[in-house]
Amino acid sequence: MVDGTLEGFAHIGLARDEPDTCGELYMLYVAPEAWGKGVGRALMSSLLGLLAASGFEEAILWVLEDNPRTRRFYELAGWHEDGGVKDEEWLGTAVREVRYRIALAAAL
Repeated sequence: MVDGTLEGFAHIGLARDEPDTCGELYMLYVAPEAWGKGVGRALMSSLLGLLAASGFEEAILWVLEDNPRTRRFYELAGWHEDGGVKDEEWLGTAVREVRYRIALAAAL
């Protein structure tokens, strides 16, 4: 929060369909008005620290394949595509998601 305004939020936890040593970034959102201010980088740093402190060795996330801005953000933060893909339907539209992974010890 900055001056009473929520600029971003995130949600993490145990990875779905992965070993117990893997955490997952379920969601990270930064309000467009806060883009470029370091809010996303600060959230990412905190999240990776929390995941590591929770005992996870690595983490995954899923992102829409057709979302270059977000994918670049994750890549700059050290995440890499691991080859996982899934096709989903979202609000009646077919979408493809790609999985990213990060080793937490190397990220800190």
